[in-house]
Order: sequence, then structure tokens, then C-alpha cells
Amino acid sequence: MKKLMIAFAVLAMGLSAARADFIWNWWTTSNEGTPQKSDFRGCSLGIASKLGDVSGAQVDLLFNKATNVRAGAQGAIGYSQTETLRNGVQFSFVNKAKGAALQLGLICINDEGFLPFFVFFNFSPKYFGGQGAQAE
Repeated sequence: MKKLMIAFAVLAMGLSAARADFIWNWWTTSNEGTPQKSDFRGCSLGIASKLGDVSGAQVDLLFNKATNVRAGAQGAIGYSQTETLRNGVQFSFVNKAKGAALQLGLICINDEGFLPFFVFFNFSPKYFGGQGAQAE
């Protein structure tokens, strides 16, 4: 229990030092009017969420959707979906993206991946850092 409290304290200090946002999403319609819904930087936790552009972590229990994940992680127990995921990882039982740097899960659907559909993992080499990630 002591280690868990220390980990939460470190997380809180890290978020405040990075000037990052933190939001809790009960469902996709919660926090609808907040500016973080369109351009989010930080950590989003909850049951289900739908965000615009994300830089950071979007972690939910059931599912999550984002327009673009520029850097960081997107994950859920059930389903994760994004248009593009650059310099990060998408982890869930079912992952779907037009293009993603790395997907980990039971079913990984990546239109620009080395295969459009693959089990356990999938990736698009052009979405890893450097010049290839900046093109488009």
C-alpha cells in the first residue's frame, strides 16, 4: 500500500510539473464542453472517452476513440480507435487505426500497417519518429 501511495504522489507531481491536463471520463459525453476534448495534453482516465488530438495517455476500461494521438499511449480493455497514432502505442483487445506506430492486442487493424489485419501486434514504420512521422 505504501508503494502505491508513493507511485500516486510521483504521478501527481509529474503531472503538475509538466503542466499537463488530467480529466476523468465517465462516458464519452462527460466533459463535453471542456477545451481538452479537442486538443488534449496529459492523462485521460475513465470508463469510455472520445477526444480530439491527444498528446499523452488515454486509458479507459471499455473503449476509447481519438482523432489523432501525436505521442503517448491509447488503451482500453475492450476497443481503441484512432485515425493516426504517431510515436506511441495502442493497446486493447481490439485496436483500429488508419495508421499506427505500434498496436498490441488480440486483433490489430491498421490500414497502413505491414498487414491491414494481424493478431497480437501490428505497426506502420513511417509513424515512428524522425522525418517519416512529420510527412503528410
